[in-house]
Amino acid sequence: MKVLYFERQHGNSFSYYNEMKSALSRNCTLYQYSHWVPSGGPSVDIQEVLSRCPEKPDLICFGFGWTDCSENKPKHVSGLKECGIPVGIILNKEYAGLDKKLEWIKEINPIVAFTVHHDYKLYEEKTGVPFYQLPFAVNTDVFKDYNIEYTNDFGFSGVIRPEQTADWRTKIYEKSQQWHDIDFFFTPHRHDSLEDYAKRINATKIWLSTTGPADLVGTRYYEVMASKTTLLVCNRMDMVYDNLLEDGKHCVMFDSLEELEKKIRYYLNNDAARNEVIENAYNLVVEKHTWDHRGEFMISTLKNKLENKNG
Repeated sequence: MKVLYFERQHGNSFSYYNEMKSALSRNCTLYQYSHWVPSGGPSVDIQEVLSRCPEKPDLICFGFGWTDCSENKPKHVSGLKECGIPVGIILNKEYAGLDKKLEWIKEINPIVAFTVHHDYKLYEEKTGVPFYQLPFAVNTDVFKDYNIEYTNDFGFSGVIRPEQTADWRTKIYEKSQQWHDIDFFFTPHRHDSLEDYAKRINATKIWLSTTGPADLVGTRYYEVMASKTTLLVCNRMDMVYDNLLEDGKHCVMFDSLEELEKKIRYYLNNDAARNEVIENAYNLVVEKHTWDHRGEFMISTLKNKLENKNG
């Protein structure tokens, strides 16, 4: 299958934009169109873009970056409906300008849309477009067991700012300063280099990951599990972890600061229990949550929809 893939230009070669694009390219013939600004300015002419393709694509797909456009509608592509080529979309940054993005999707009327968010059925109801959940994933060539010694008991990274629910990061950071008998690591930045970041996780016994805005389960969850480090997560209701994680099997969940400390101390003092969670989580990731899994799922779904449309 030949796919014309619209994506935002991005300087970080390690971003999930590029991971998804690379995974798709291993499952289809991919022609990429990149644009620096995902919204505003002159519209993109689909015929002009198609003229650059070596062959006519079977499908046009908009990647993660195209809907990374803050509170705005994604950049307009003129002549999209008239060109007669079916369209697929990945919805991104669901916490910003969601109504405008869903309105844009409804206007384009793609044959299918994907989102990492657990509310994908609600988006389907609002747009009339078939939606599928496409969770984030991990590159296991980078995030892996480097066979290095532990240097920290507990760690996490990310900007210290009020979270969407309970301001967990600030509270946990402040609480952790009181644990003088626990080797603690924190950085507000994810990494100096991607490999340094991966090794830091691998050298830490327990790593915290909190959901992002709109309770998105981000890439860090999968990166920790692939690194053979115990994943510690704040509990969430309303389907956030459904079909992704199971408490006590793939991760360790907590509901309060008191429970957080209790569970950290329990798993630090019980290597067998911690190692069982680590192995279960690692096996889950390599079996279901690599970027290649996402590329395969997306292409097979797109092919299915195309066959149904043409049949």
